[in-house]
Amino acid sequence: MVKKKSKEEEKIKETREDEEEPKIVESFLKSIPLFGDFFKELGKTEVFKKRFEEVNKQIQENLQKGERKEWGFQAHISTRPIIKEPVRKLKEEESEVFYDKDYQYMKKRNMLALIVKVPGENVQITLEDKKLILKDKDWEKIINLPDQYRTIREKQYKKNTLALKLTK
Repeated sequence: MVKKKSKEEEKIKETREDEEEPKIVESFLKSIPLFGDFFKELGKTEVFKKRFEEVNKQIQENLQKGERKEWGFQAHISTRPIIKEPVRKLKEEESEVFYDKDYQYMKKRNMLALIVKVPGENVQITLEDKKLILKDKDWEKIINLPDQYRTIREKQYKKNTLALKLTK
């Protein structure tokens, strides 16, 4: 009398066949932060499957022999620029940045963005030649600008900080 195997028994047998001994290389590579999923996908390719198998066999043999080997890890990451514009065009657009303890500015082409510490919101602003003069009750600040600017395009105040955008 021959018994037919139930579907559950067949599934259990299949899962047991699928369960192999733990793969050292794959488990190590999958545990690397940020690269685990990457190595998991690489492990699906034939080339990497074969190489992982070879390394796993070597590790198992060494563990059985009791040999101790020094293992190392080496990685190389290469990049290439994605910028399509010529380099000389980028150099033309470079900006100048200046930092001081009370103010800082960034100059790009004919525009200057300036950030200044001020005592309050009601500060008077005056542009004279290459100077910016800020006045409030008993306080005055004179900032030497890199070029002569004529207009104040934007003005914002927040928490004792004044942000200005000046143009030539």
